[in-house]
Amino acid sequence: MSQIRPSLMKNILTTIKEIETTTISSPVVVRTIQLAAAFSSKTHIIHVAPPEREPIYNVDRDLFKAEIISGLREKQSYLENVAAQMRAATIDVTPLLERGPIIKTIIREADRLSSDLIIIGRDKHGPLFKALMDHTDKGLLAKSNCPIMFVPVWRS
Repeated sequence: MSQIRPSLMKNILTTIKEIETTTISSPVVVRTIQLAAAFSSKTHIIHVAPPEREPIYNVDRDLFKAEIISGLREKQSYLENVAAQMRAATIDVTPLLERGPIIKTIIREADRLSSDLIIIGRDKHGPLFKALMDHTDKGLLAKSNCPIMFVPVWRS
C-alpha cells in the first residue's frame, strides 16, 4: 500500500456550495481542516456565484445591479467568517468569491493556484440521482487535472 507524501498536498481548493449555511463544523470544512493540518497545506475556500444576468424587462437596471452587489458582499462576508474560524484553527486559508460558470471557474482557479486537491461537498441522494450524478460533479471529474475528494453532506 502506498503512502501519501505530504509534498503532494501543499495546495487545497475547497468549494463552498451553500455559503449561507456553511460553518466551521460543516463536513466539507471539517475535512479540509483535517487535511490542511495533517499536510501543512495552503488552503483556498471558493464560492462561485453565477454570472451576471440581464434584469427582467420591468426591473430597473441600477436597482438590479445594486441587489446583485449587495448579495455578493453578503457572500463575501460569509466566506470571510468561515476563513477566520479556520485561521483560528491554525489553517492557512484564503477565501475566494468568484463569478462565472461553476465548473469552468473552479477548474480555472484550481489550475491558477496549482491545487493538489479539490474538495467538494456531496449531498446524499437516492439511486436515481446517483445514476445521473450532479452536473457539477461530472464536469469536475471530466475536466480536472488534480484529484477530487467528495465529502458526504447530510441535509435534514
